[in-house]
Amino acid sequence: MTSTVQDLIDVAAQSAVDAGRLVRQRFGDPVEVSRKQAAHDVVTGTDLAAEALIRAALGGVGARSTVVGEEGGRPGGTPTGPDDPVWLVDPIDGTYNFVRGIPFFCVSIGLRIGGRTVGGCVYDPLREELFTAADGRAWLNGAPLPTRTSASSAPPLVLCDIPNAGGPPSTAETDLLAALLTAAADVRRLGSSALALAYVAAGRADVAANADVYDWDTAAGRALVTATGGGYLSHPDPLPTRRRGSFVAWAPAYATLGRAVGEALRSDSFAEVV
Repeated sequence: MTSTVQDLIDVAAQSAVDAGRLVRQRFGDPVEVSRKQAAHDVVTGTDLAAEALIRAALGGVGARSTVVGEEGGRPGGTPTGPDDPVWLVDPIDGTYNFVRGIPFFCVSIGLRIGGRTVGGCVYDPLREELFTAADGRAWLNGAPLPTRTSASSAPPLVLCDIPNAGGPPSTAETDLLAALLTAAADVRRLGSSALALAYVAAGRADVAANADVYDWDTAAGRALVTATGGGYLSHPDPLPTRRRGSFVAWAPAYATLGRAVGEALRSDSFAEVV
């Protein structure tokens, strides 16, 4: 029997919940941390255990699936056939928050088939919120997420971790942040791109953008935002798995602001940042 996108997302969502329960159980326990390339880019044993659980579950949906995970998986994400599923897995998006005891992180699993992002799920294990998207529809804990057609009367809320951590900010980064603040946007730095994207889809924020991300950080959130009528741009598209890139996503009523951020991220001055 051929699995539909919804069938695949159902399996992914259950694996995200199972992995999230493991993460929740370990939250607040002493953590042994290994650093990656930057001081704020860390991995724990919980990341590894959660990804192993997810990979085992996704491997059960078919031998032709390719799993590309932040902590392991098949580099490059090349499927064996053009219509075979490619999974983009981040077992804990917001690991540094997790390590420091800050309750803002999630499990993120995106699904790409034939080069298109067709679905995904983002699970917040502490709030027990499961965001899912499949074939252009999105849900939060099983309830449909509506398309937003009008802007809020309040200033735009932008979730943005720019400037990047780990060094002095570039002129391009500070110029973008200044432009957002000048546009009367309320800019907040949260430390999880996947949850930021889910919040845009759910109407809790209007724009999300970052310039220190990989494909597994945003694939699921991209599906959520576009399923609720919003827009998404990344540079490059799709985002890499071997080097970082940048993205911006926006609710339907904030396309002008979102595209302006996208133009800034694609500029030559930003190329050195990512």
